[in-house]
Amino acid sequence: MNKKLLLFFVTISGLMFAQSTSTGVQTLKDDLSISIDTNQTTTTITVTGPSDAWFAVGFDDSASNMFSNTDVFRTDGFTITDAQTTGNQLPPADVLQDWNMVSNTEDDNIRTIVATRDNNTGDSSDYIFSNTAGSIDLIWAYGSTANYGYHGGTNRGATTVGLTLGTKDFTNLNFGIYPNPTDNDITLQLPSGIEKARITLYDFSGRKVRDQEISLVDNSMDLKGLVNGVYVLKVASSDMVGVKRIIKK
Repeated sequence: MNKKLLLFFVTISGLMFAQSTSTGVQTLKDDLSISIDTNQTTTTITVTGPSDAWFAVGFDDSASNMFSNTDVFRTDGFTITDAQTTGNQLPPADVLQDWNMVSNTEDDNIRTIVATRDNNTGDSSDYIFSNTAGSIDLIWAYGSTANYGYHGGTNRGATTVGLTLGTKDFTNLNFGIYPNPTDNDITLQLPSGIEKARITLYDFSGRKVRDQEISLVDNSMDLKGLVNGVYVLKVASSDMVGVKRIIKK
């Protein structure tokens, strides 16, 4: 097997069994908790809080209060907002909204929101998550209603959580792709029960050349501008991931 072909198969294996980190479920106070999970490219947060109240979590390497220009994820229970603290006020929304809602569920008066974004969005106002063992300083707060307002003196706090290395176990995501080979666009067919996913395209050397969200409605990727050759396509949704080879001719 030549070196390029060996690297190609190593790339596929690395995409399927990538190193990951996780904080596990961290209770911030009462019904408010968070879990942060990262892989090589993506951060997933799972935040739970009262179903009838807004809540927010901020990420930084030295976060302790709202005056520290901290990157914030906040939600009123219906929408999620990528924001940054600027003092003792509602953190204003960033120009670029980088968090993607995966799910928003309610059970027994507790809301659970799962969202994802790139580890490094390229936005200077966003915290850069690392896929290595370490720690993250957090600030958090929640209100008494779904309408944003003052959280009060006790519904807020700061803490530090640890990220532990691990290898995440993924269930195979068996997706369809056509046409393949292709000379232009590709269209993906997600399996039953999967409504949206993240798709990432890598060239023969393992370099990422395309990255986007797809859904049941918007399920194509534009390959214009790419040189002809063999590529690896990774499709990921929650704890499921699938990898296939495509050929651009």
